[in-house]
Amino acid sequence: MATKKKNGINIASLIITILAVALAIGAIIFLLKTTGSDDEAETTPTRPAVTEFMATQELVDATQQAAYDLLPKNYKVFQYLTRGMTHEDEPYGNLPEDGFYTCVSDEFDNFDDFSDYIKGIYTEETAEKLLSDPFGNGPVYGVDDTGALGLSSEFVPNEEEGLSWADVHFLCTPLSKTECNVKVTLKDSSDNDVDKEVMLVLENGEWKLAELVG
Repeated sequence: MATKKKNGINIASLIITILAVALAIGAIIFLLKTTGSDDEAETTPTRPAVTEFMATQELVDATQQAAYDLLPKNYKVFQYLTRGMTHEDEPYGNLPEDGFYTCVSDEFDNFDDFSDYIKGIYTEETAEKLLSDPFGNGPVYGVDDTGALGLSSEFVPNEEEGLSWADVHFLCTPLSKTECNVKVTLKDSSDNDVDKEVMLVLENGEWKLAELVG
């Protein structure tokens, strides 16, 4: 009778051991599946890769040359629009009846010359704005009663010391075949670098500035 009892105990222990091993194997399989799912989630890209525009050397050269030609002209325009051109005063300090002082300029004989100069630098939309209402106060230049280039009698020059263009640097980054970002580095009164950005746009086969930089 003692022998049968011992065998019964052994059989029960064996069953318990088998069940424990089975549970352990099941737990391991579950953990492996769970870990595998997490790894797959982590390696799945969350956003598409961004492909940068690869500019040809010809395009890089063209945009650099355009910036080299247009930025100095832009500076002159900025001075014209913020400081004003030399002009003839009216007798006795009176205001001109037509609203424009006659400009004294060796570069522009009339308003058409000035307009063509602006249009050769900026896009059509920007040029129109600079000629008609650059700062929200109406035109700075127009035609006086003699047909010459005139400075508005309502113009108030900006006497503040602006950024220096004496040692300007620029960096061109073509964004497409028709657009290029230009970072312009100027100096403030403390000789600190001040970065400005402007777009070059290819319009009617010519590179133009998209806005006034100053």
